[in-house]
Amino acid sequence: MKESRFETLVVLFLFSFFILGARAAYIQLINHAKYEKEVEELSTRIITLNPIRGNIYDKNGVLLAWNEKVYVIENFNESFSEEDIKLLKNIFSSITDSPETLIDKLIFQKNLTVNLTPANIKQILNIKGIRISEKYIRKYRDKSLYPIIGYVNSEGKPLYGVEKVYNNVLEGKPGYQIVKITPGGRIDKVLETVEPIKGMDLYLTIDYYLQKYIYDEIEKYKKPGAVIMSNPNNGDILALVSYPAVEPNLFSSGLSIQEWKKIIYDTKQPLINRAISSVYPPGSVIKPFFALVGLEEGISPEATIFCDGKFELKNSKDKVIAEYYDWNIFGHGVTDLVKSLRVSCNLYYYNLGLNLGIDTMSSYAKMFEINRKTDIDLTGEVKSVFPSREWKKEKFGKDWFIGETVLTSIGQGYMQFTPISILRLYNILSTKGKYYQFHVLKRYVKNMSEDVVNYEKKLTFVHNINPLDYFNILKGLIEVTTYPGNSSDGGTAYHVFKDFKGLVAGKTGTAEVTGGKSAHSWFAGFMPANNPEVSIVSFVENGGYGSEVAAPIAKKALEKYLELKNTNK
Repeated sequence: MKESRFETLVVLFLFSFFILGARAAYIQLINHAKYEKEVEELSTRIITLNPIRGNIYDKNGVLLAWNEKVYVIENFNESFSEEDIKLLKNIFSSITDSPETLIDKLIFQKNLTVNLTPANIKQILNIKGIRISEKYIRKYRDKSLYPIIGYVNSEGKPLYGVEKVYNNVLEGKPGYQIVKITPGGRIDKVLETVEPIKGMDLYLTIDYYLQKYIYDEIEKYKKPGAVIMSNPNNGDILALVSYPAVEPNLFSSGLSIQEWKKIIYDTKQPLINRAISSVYPPGSVIKPFFALVGLEEGISPEATIFCDGKFELKNSKDKVIAEYYDWNIFGHGVTDLVKSLRVSCNLYYYNLGLNLGIDTMSSYAKMFEINRKTDIDLTGEVKSVFPSREWKKEKFGKDWFIGETVLTSIGQGYMQFTPISILRLYNILSTKGKYYQFHVLKRYVKNMSEDVVNYEKKLTFVHNINPLDYFNILKGLIEVTTYPGNSSDGGTAYHVFKDFKGLVAGKTGTAEVTGGKSAHSWFAGFMPANNPEVSIVSFVENGGYGSEVAAPIAKKALEKYLELKNTNK
């Protein structure tokens, strides 16, 4: 019985061995080619080769954004020997004062991005389980460019500004490598390579030296603000400054938690592009628009009011229901339309607003597309707000009150504008009724053919302004900067521009805010007044009177523009 069982086990053993042998023979002899291919595929990888991103230049060829080569060290080890750590510490000591931090990152996060010399690379590659590859990090000239160029993150993904809007031009086309990998994770052999195609270079309409100069001027006041300059004849943006601005190189290099907290908890909010992404009451810089509306509605430019500094709003029974004041408590005396612009007389516009009514004013705002975005080729632009009966009803569920018409007529109340919307309005005034869409792209260059693709200007709005109406408004805006006199009679920006070498048409604005804070400071205008080639809006949050802060900044910006223009001839 026992012998029978033993014989059965032997037979089973021999049968199993026969099956295993047959299977081995099948794999090795019959299907050898198939399984050899599978093993080969397990050790073969496709590596994506990222393209080099296109450079960004200003209008004169000044380099604004470029790529800096660094090296990515990948670690496939669980730990390092003492000898390896000593070697790494010696190498990293030439890069940083804290080499231990880099070593820890390499051990626990398994990769590290650093600058290395060829000698360093050769040394590190002596450590088993280490792979080194090239990588390009985006670099930016300085933080004044943040609201325009934006940034890419540490992975090279565009998240803001020109980098995002024109990513399809800048990014290029990726390539690839098919490689054989050793069991230790190293590349043994490159089987095939398709080279990536570099992204195209971009040229902007910006003048970098003008941009940087303006940023430094605003920074002296230590208050948030924005300045934008453009060519009203084609929509070119010459400078677009938002202060304060965040350092874009922090994002492309990789933000630490501490650096990110410092940015988001900054009370001045440097991430916000105040030129296009924030709205404010415009104050008196909106008055030329209402002057134009009044003229088009048949109000005579010679018609006058007497400004004694106080305006009484009365009801149908001739009872005073509210009092409003001029910025000059002594008033401006007899005032017509031209003088109302020159001295920024509030009482003139209180009367004008009541004569026109909110329905007429809001209908003209709609006609001029004031509420719409300017469609500048940047990310983050928001709409402005010009109130109406319908707007208030929808927003608050309440009817419109006549006192709100009074406030609207001087750019207060519910009215909220982005600085770039104000510049759009002044571009329309400077061109006698035309708006060419704002843009920062000038041209880009195709890599393969080297063909230049130029931006084509876009005329997106036309309103034919009556020549006589235009004459009266332009006269008032010129007198703002050229008419001598005291606060009752002189131009509100005369003391700023009296020695300026050029004829500027402009308007100051002082927009009151709640909470006991200082008023917002505004100035908007263009030059030369009779044949404009440049327009400007200057804004400083809680800066006080427009004639004391925003106008001086605008004057310096225009002076710099003329200096650079003469230099580049």
